[in-house]
Amino acid sequence: MVGDAHTSRTMATTAIVTGAAGFIGSALVELLLSRNYNVLGIDNFRTGKRENLSVVQGDKRFRLLEADISKRVLTKDITEALSSSHFVSKDIDSVFHLAAISSVKESIENPQLVNDTNVAGTINVLEMTRQLEIKRLVFSSSAAIYGSPEKMPVHEDAPCHPLSPYAASKIAGELYIHSYAELYGISGTILRYFNVYGPRQAYSEYSGVISTFTNQALRNEPITIEGSGNQTRSFIYVEDIARATLAAGEIKKASGMIINLSGIESISISRLAQIIRKNVADSQSEIIHVQPRPSDVKESIGSMERARKILEFHPEVQLESGLCKTIEWYRAHQTAR
Repeated sequence: MVGDAHTSRTMATTAIVTGAAGFIGSALVELLLSRNYNVLGIDNFRTGKRENLSVVQGDKRFRLLEADISKRVLTKDITEALSSSHFVSKDIDSVFHLAAISSVKESIENPQLVNDTNVAGTINVLEMTRQLEIKRLVFSSSAAIYGSPEKMPVHEDAPCHPLSPYAASKIAGELYIHSYAELYGISGTILRYFNVYGPRQAYSEYSGVISTFTNQALRNEPITIEGSGNQTRSFIYVEDIARATLAAGEIKKASGMIINLSGIESISISRLAQIIRKNVADSQSEIIHVQPRPSDVKESIGSMERARKILEFHPEVQLESGLCKTIEWYRAHQTAR
């Protein structure tokens, strides 16, 4: 549940969503439209997919802008897109900044690209927010900023210890948001996502573990565990993340806060592989172990005390239920890798 979250709006409110064609961004776009928002979605389609937005493409309250947040022309592009939209209100109330390169592996291979997108891109989004005098911004950060914390569940005041360029880029984004809040009065909320999964998550060499295991099981390929499999994670379903992200943009007391968004139970990677193979009923995949991933953390679960207190949020989708929904989506949308 999410307290304070408004079920509908009598007057149209306009929001920007960067990374709108990603699996989290597209879920947020759909939720915003269901709450009577006008939505300007931004994506460069590097990893986002147009089909993720197929449900909303005919909605006059949605406008898609194909643009790269790492380019400084962002404000001009947005102004032109708004002027040609059918929105009742063209004054932007909030920005949900989700666009990023989110792969730890890719960040290790290409740290400069990750810096250009995640750091320079976030500065450009903040500049756009300042120039258009938008007062509310919600930033999707990551649990990766904690590194390998000494205590679990990890609280928001735990020290940052980035183990990858991706994690470092998210810390940089958080610091820029703090500075823009101080200098320009932008109301920023930082959400640290833990291991989000669900339908529409991309499947590639940079994918999350649930996407990887599910697609391997559906293809009867070996399910490849990196390392021992004893490492644990807490997973949170994409629809729960979308609800909490929207709440962070609507609830006034979330302004200026850093909030973890995590699953509430830990599961080992080995156990996760077994559950996925069991739920893909006809899978002939064997489970194998390969070399551990560089910068992999042993445990990852976040304290949800602040999310409960500030957002009145609690995840609703149980892991096995979410896995079943995710497996069925991948089964229906199987494509070559």
